[in-house]
Amino acid sequence: MNEICYPSLRRKKILVTGATSGIGKGISLELLKQGSQVIGIGRNTSNIKNDLLSNSNFIFIQLDLTKLEEIEKILIDCVDVHGKLDGVVNCAGREETIPLTIYNYHKIKSLYDINVFAGIEILRIFSKKKISNNNSSVIFISSVMAELGKPGLIGYCSSKAAILGVVNSASLELAKRKIRVNAISPGIVMTQMVENLFIKLSQDSIDSIKDMHPLGIGQVGYITPSLLFLLSNQSFWITGQNIKVDGGYSVQ
Repeated sequence: MNEICYPSLRRKKILVTGATSGIGKGISLELLKQGSQVIGIGRNTSNIKNDLLSNSNFIFIQLDLTKLEEIEKILIDCVDVHGKLDGVVNCAGREETIPLTIYNYHKIKSLYDINVFAGIEILRIFSKKKISNNNSSVIFISSVMAELGKPGLIGYCSSKAAILGVVNSASLELAKRKIRVNAISPGIVMTQMVENLFIKLSQDSIDSIKDMHPLGIGQVGYITPSLLFLLSNQSFWITGQNIKVDGGYSVQ
């Protein structure tokens, strides 16, 4: 199968959060193949292999996104050195399974800090003309759980649903600059986070999760083609959308 080439992505500067693993790392590698310059944000470099760090077009920024007050200065400093951004892929996020009976404000807020508030802060900063170019693209990674729900995932599901509200409003507000804002909602994708979850589950539970995906459980490589398309100029008339890439999970 031939790889899809998007000439419009050459020399574009794309910010990717959660770039050290999972979908964030996957899209970073694909963007580098397209000739983009990638500014990757992550908490540390321990998960980054030489396939990223050895590429001169990859710039790593170490940042804990729950420290919301630090984001603006770091992004401004980055743009001052490397130039204005052409896109954002917000992949950073966290899942936590907690029964409602033992939930509390602090646990839910810790999820919202990374899953929602950090993304809104990045979007706020990105929306400034000194930070981003017109005709840019912003993509949030949501989840099919934003609409379907699951027991024990009230914090995760509600935070991913909040992202869809952000996308709807921001797509209208930023349309005057031709900045597109969309969401991708994956099913369950085999990332390190999911592998860690599976370790805690019985084989029957794992098989049940896999059976929920008629086309099989997801891989990072199933998500990146849609991200590349939405970042490219070919998606110039698509904004405010939530695109489900879930192997049929949501239609059962």
